[in-house]
Amino acid sequence: MIQLQNLHYVVDIDIKGFFDNINHAKLVRQIWAMSIQDLKVIAIIKAMLKADILFNDIVISPETGTPQGGILSPLLSNIVLNELDWWIASQWEAIPTRTNREYSKTDKRGNVVIDRSQKWNMLREKSKLKEIYIVRYADDFKIFCRDYDTAKKTYTAVVKWLKERLSLEISADKSGITNLKKNYMEFLGIKIRAVPKSGKFAVRSHMTDKAKEKAKKKAAESVKRILNRNDRKSIDKNISLHNSLVSGLHNYYNMATHISADFAEIGYPIQKKLNGANHNNKGCQVDKSGEIRSRFIAENYGKSSQMRWIGGRPLIPIAYVQHDYSKYKRREVNKYVLKNDEEHQVPNSVNFEIIKYLMENAYKWESIEFADNMLSRYIAQKGNCAITHKPLYLHNMECHHIKPRFGGRAENNSYSNLIILCTEAHRLVTATKEETIRKYVQMLKLNEKQLAKINKLRKYADLQPIEI
Repeated sequence: MIQLQNLHYVVDIDIKGFFDNINHAKLVRQIWAMSIQDLKVIAIIKAMLKADILFNDIVISPETGTPQGGILSPLLSNIVLNELDWWIASQWEAIPTRTNREYSKTDKRGNVVIDRSQKWNMLREKSKLKEIYIVRYADDFKIFCRDYDTAKKTYTAVVKWLKERLSLEISADKSGITNLKKNYMEFLGIKIRAVPKSGKFAVRSHMTDKAKEKAKKKAAESVKRILNRNDRKSIDKNISLHNSLVSGLHNYYNMATHISADFAEIGYPIQKKLNGANHNNKGCQVDKSGEIRSRFIAENYGKSSQMRWIGGRPLIPIAYVQHDYSKYKRREVNKYVLKNDEEHQVPNSVNFEIIKYLMENAYKWESIEFADNMLSRYIAQKGNCAITHKPLYLHNMECHHIKPRFGGRAENNSYSNLIILCTEAHRLVTATKEETIRKYVQMLKLNEKQLAKINKLRKYADLQPIEI
């Protein structure tokens, strides 16, 4: 938006107590409008919204809002603001025109891409519409505009729209318009502005001051725990936690263009502390050479001269990070787009009678966890056998434990350990007699890929692979 489309004015709106002020009645209407119209599901959502909250030994019955930290809150908040997304899009991106100049094409990876550039060029030339785009994460969003006048009108319109449509107030002190050619904007822990470069404007971005101070504090506490000579038993755990912390910070913030300078500032006192650890007997021995057994650390940090080892375990250097250029992706291209023809060939065979039966008879299974995860797995498999990809029926489906039962008891009923198979495939997975194996191999007529899946499941059960 900033660098490729030269949109340098940003409307920044902070919703006052967003999660605490969501209107329940409006939310339920939005859910219903999205075709989620199962009355039992609606009743459950209402019950979760109205659930009592214990605060300082006082029970509060909420009339508005969703419980922060609740598993449903992020989803519900997106449903609330989904209406805002589409309203903003309708002002420019998705506005209908008489000559609809939108074209779909297929890129090199087979993804269908919608090209609206001709339509937008026409609107810029022949209309006085406000060109605006929204970028949103939960309740934190920015609206990008081409000039200050558009940004000012957009700010006023969005504030009124949030009040009238969603009954949400904004925090005036934290909201406003930013000219990125003069000031930084902050978004999700990164501060961004536009700076002159080769006659154009390019993005310059850093960690925000608050994020940097937080990272400094966490890193210092992590190294302090490692060097604590009174806690030698936990050193392996502390080193693992430290490496996870550092790699997590790097992975999150490396999209900032000047991230190496930010982490050099964070890492300097840490590296100084590690280098000085051998000068007294208070800490533990820190070595400048050692073996790296982790493939991840070797690939990402192995070339760094800042690597250090304690007790043979490598410490990831905090200051060793490079900017990772964020590639522009059209919103139509995402990980949910089907990538190959084979996936297109698997039909959606979900049978709502089977779903109803599994829900109503959950008490018949060995545990609620098993019943719930079996239902989830059935839906995830689109109602098809995981081996043959043929539709499943109540009289012809089995839920198989990938890592098998011991002594007749399931040790792991988690979603990842369950797979739904047709009866014939399940019998082939568990068969030990040669004649049984031959019978079901002939019946199913498996290809190489399907046979490999069967043999993978048999391997978990310590059974011999089947050869055709």
